[in-house]
This record gives sequence, C-alpha cells and structure tokens, in this order.
Amino acid sequence: MTAPDICRLAEADAATLRQIWQETKGTAPPKTFTARLMRLSLAWDAQTAFAGGESAVARRAWKRVIRVRTDTRSAQAQSGAMPATVGNGTRILKAWGGDTHEVVITADGGAIWNGQGYSSLSAVARAMTGTNRNGPRFFGLREVAKP
Repeated sequence: MTAPDICRLAEADAATLRQIWQETKGTAPPKTFTARLMRLSLAWDAQTAFAGGESAVARRAWKRVIRVRTDTRSAQAQSGAMPATVGNGTRILKAWGGDTHEVVITADGGAIWNGQGYSSLSAVARAMTGTNRNGPRFFGLREVAKP
C-alpha cells in the first residue's frame, strides 16, 4: 500500500474498508471494528511495512486491543463504555463555541470543567451546550454508528 492508497482510506466507506481488509489481511475484520478502527489498522500496517515492521511490544498491544474489541462477553463490549485508557486525570480538550475547553476525568468517573465537578461527561456536555448530549460521543470517545 502506497501513500496515495493510505489517503484513499480516508474516503472509503465501511464496506470498501472491509473489502480492503479482507484482501490485505486475508481475514474479515472483527465485527465490532468501526470504519475508523479499520482505517487506523490498515494505515498502520502500510506504514510499518514501509518502515520495516513493528516492534514486538507494539504487536502485542495491538493484539490486546483486538481481543478486547472482539470479546462480546466483556462489559465494555456490551455497554459501549469509555475505553480503559480514559482514566483518572485524563485531560480532554474540546473546541466548542469558538473556545477550547479542558475537561479532566476524576477517579470516581466524573469530570471537572471550569473548576466545577460533574457526575459524568454527559453532564459536562449539557453544561457546555445547554442541551442533552451523549458525553462520550460529544468529546470524541465514541463514534456515531454509520449505516
């Protein structure tokens, strides 16, 4: 896969990405993989092949991600919960209304925005926008399902 091929991945829909995945990897992508994850994985493969391969540590980490995403018994896979990487102290930056807002995740799963504590990211999104919103989706932690 060349640089122009990688650029074409950005424009491909989910069905096309599944076809490319099948052709390049020889298997179907995990059913829980979104178009974004397929793009990231395919671009990663192309870049590592160009650079001479990936490290064993990176390969194990990627396999761990795939295992978690494909394990339908896991609570995260069933609930669509925030990824484990969003933990205590994680800073999320969001451009909204012409300003950049910083939200910090707390140990209890809540968040701090503008010095005030909130019970969830959805509560922060509601305070920022004045309307009810899915907090993880609003802050880019969860993708919108594409038909």
